Amino acid sequence: MKTILQHWLSRRWFSVGMSLVAALAAQASTQVTFTVDMSTETLGTPTAVYVTGSFPEAGPWSEYPASLAMINVSGTIWSNTFTLSDPAGTVEQVKFTDNVSADNGGWEPSANREFLMGTTGTIGPGTEVLPLATWNTTSTWPTPTNWVTFQVDMSAQVLLNTFTNDNSNALGDPNGSITVSGDLIGSGWDNGWPLTNNPSLSGNATNIYSGVVPIPGFLGPITVNYKFRMNGGWEGVPNRVASITSSSQVLPLVFYNNNSPYDLLSAPITVTFSIYMPDGTLDDGNNITDAPYPFDPEGGDTLWINADFLNNWNNTSWPGPVGNFPAAQQMIEVGTSGVYTNSFLVPKGNSIVLTYKYGIDSIDDENGFATNHVREIRSYGPTYAMPQDVWSWSVLQPGNGNPYPLAGIASTNIVEPDFGYLAIQPLSGGKFPITWLGRPAVLLQNSSSLSGGSWTDNSATDGTQATNWPNAGGNQFFRLMEKQ
Repeated sequence: MKTILQHWLSRRWFSVGMSLVAALAAQASTQVTFTVDMSTETLGTPTAVYVTGSFPEAGPWSEYPASLAMINVSGTIWSNTFTLSDPAGTVEQVKFTDNVSADNGGWEPSANREFLMGTTGTIGPGTEVLPLATWNTTSTWPTPTNWVTFQVDMSAQVLLNTFTNDNSNALGDPNGSITVSGDLIGSGWDNGWPLTNNPSLSGNATNIYSGVVPIPGFLGPITVNYKFRMNGGWEGVPNRVASITSSSQVLPLVFYNNNSPYDLLSAPITVTFSIYMPDGTLDDGNNITDAPYPFDPEGGDTLWINADFLNNWNNTSWPGPVGNFPAAQQMIEVGTSGVYTNSFLVPKGNSIVLTYKYGIDSIDDENGFATNHVREIRSYGPTYAMPQDVWSWSVLQPGNGNPYPLAGIASTNIVEPDFGYLAIQPLSGGKFPITWLGRPAVLLQNSSSLSGGSWTDNSATDGTQATNWPNAGGNQFFRLMEKQ
């Protein structure tokens, strides 16, 4: 009895399972109706019209697929309904062909048409009726809508009092308007799509503005260029680029203008710059003579500095005559050492990343155009001294000091890395000397395990570059982490 019962149940469930498979297979196909007006065919009156495309039933892309032949239903109108097996949601590419377009291989010359299988003009499960198409004209078939969440953090702008976080962000509000503009967003690069925050949250979370924006298009993916706008202005960064790959997608949170509040000065700092520039140092040879020009202070040459934080590169008018250069930007030699120095007040709200360049007699001749020194203010306080520069990013001179005795940045001072180069020295006096390239808002973290262990912030290391770590025994792991 037991064996017979099991056998009977097995056959029963096998039968039901087969029915489910058959039902699923039936649901996987869609009855799609195509209709095309051939009145714009200029090469003659076709007596055969076909639909072809990316779906398997077309071959795919067979020129004259007999199984996809259209029927002349009235005058120049051709139509037919076909069973297509691609699953719902598949982006299909389509063209019509006829028997009179021999010069074009039978294909209509216009761009491929697209539709989303199983979603356009459906009249019931497994059916789809596409709107009337016209031969060799731009497709009028509906484009699907994708819902994309844009989000931006305004914490830096709130910190600098350049933005009022009061949730009054309706278009036209001069005090707290945040929008996003770009390709396929609303009417394009206009006032933009309004974004809102959540004032019920706490701390910096209230500074995050977001919005769900309808982006039309067939996922392939869709590339969207965009920018955020504050109070009607524009971000001062290159266009942002998003790749839309889902009909419901959340883009990563970014900082407005790429300014994290931790990347900005919360108070003014006086920064001292210095450069080793011995007599006879050659310029790049492009601005004074065809041959490199030797620096000759005894003959009257002077050395200058220009920067993004110094009146925006002299209102972008640099290079210009030395008479137009602010006298305060001249570098002054310390005795006869060949080292020139000067100090400048970098204002509150300025980026801790400083971009600057030197020039003989105010000319842009240290290196090629827009090839600059890029360094960071790496500690809090009223004053900060940049490591000594060398003209035109040559190898640091022997005996002239090495600003960063760390691997990777010991021989050049073109562009500093943000942070890194974590190194641990052998135990000394019961402690491990640990060094790194640091900056404000970068912390040393430690953990006793790399697999599932928690990481501990060491707040005292914020903005520092070294510590002596007590030997507590057992495994000890370290990493650098920027505060968010």
